[in-house]
Amino acid sequence: MEGFRAIEFQQTRDFSRKLNATFEFLRQNFKPLFKSILIIAGPSTLVGSLMVGSLIGDLMNFTQAMQAGGANAENGSDYFLSVSFWLQMILMFVFLTVSFVVGLAAINAYLVLYDKKKSNEIDVNEVWQQVQKMFWPYLGTSVLFFVLFILAYLVLLIPIIVLGDVSPFLIFFGFIFFIGAIFFLLFSSSLTYFIQTYEKKNFIDSLVRSFRLVNNGKWWSTFGLTMLLYLIMSTVSSIFIMPYYVVTMINSLHSINSGTMIEPSSAWKIWTVVFFTLYYMTNMLMAALPNVGIAFQYFNLVELKEAKGLLGQIENLGQAPAESKRPEEHY
Repeated sequence: MEGFRAIEFQQTRDFSRKLNATFEFLRQNFKPLFKSILIIAGPSTLVGSLMVGSLIGDLMNFTQAMQAGGANAENGSDYFLSVSFWLQMILMFVFLTVSFVVGLAAINAYLVLYDKKKSNEIDVNEVWQQVQKMFWPYLGTSVLFFVLFILAYLVLLIPIIVLGDVSPFLIFFGFIFFIGAIFFLLFSSSLTYFIQTYEKKNFIDSLVRSFRLVNNGKWWSTFGLTMLLYLIMSTVSSIFIMPYYVVTMINSLHSINSGTMIEPSSAWKIWTVVFFTLYYMTNMLMAALPNVGIAFQYFNLVELKEAKGLLGQIENLGQAPAESKRPEEHY
């Protein structure tokens, strides 16, 4: 492609350069990347978000109907114990899980193909072929992460319980320790999915590799970059759900001031489904932002520790340059 210059992944970057590289990559690959995500992860995200919106709409309508005197506790018990309610919950969970797995797989598959081809002329079919290979490993990784999170949650509760027995005042410090430990584990393992794809490792090896790279003096750098990109992602996605909450709040205040609870209409449920569908679809696309940033952090950490990109250049040139300095990252 005329005027196209592939972004070099394997090089060190400081914090600002990683941000710039992330946004430059998304600008350069906007159409093929987002098209791949939309086509591959869009259907499951759409179905899952429709179910979320429908479920929340039903719950809101039922709650308002109870407050308005149109339903009682017995009806509520029947609703929450009904087969349709739990079937909807299970299907919602399944479709959103599939959406997460294939969406993340599509992003990482695109990154690997880009690095291999040094081009943004990447077809959706190429990405889809890679996603099919990655689906079950990524699903297994997600399940194992969930299990490990539950185990870590239970283990980290022990200090809070112990401190609570000593003094209720110490529970606060136990809670701070709990939150800090969860954050440490989350960001230390943040490279796992990409390592699993790029280095073709299993879950355990990828997790250990992620911990070693991140905790080589670069935990705060990983934390800062990832948190900032997720904050941008959440802010943009929230634009499409905020009107729903604003209207809900105004409607509630109006009901309180009037002293009567307004019966929900069918239009209200439609609007609920529409807003939540827009939110989840936007969130699916915006997930590319933090995950591309994580990939650049991976290459940065590998280069700082192992200098693979520099060694590759030396091999290609046949001789080492007179002097080669790699910039130190400051964050």
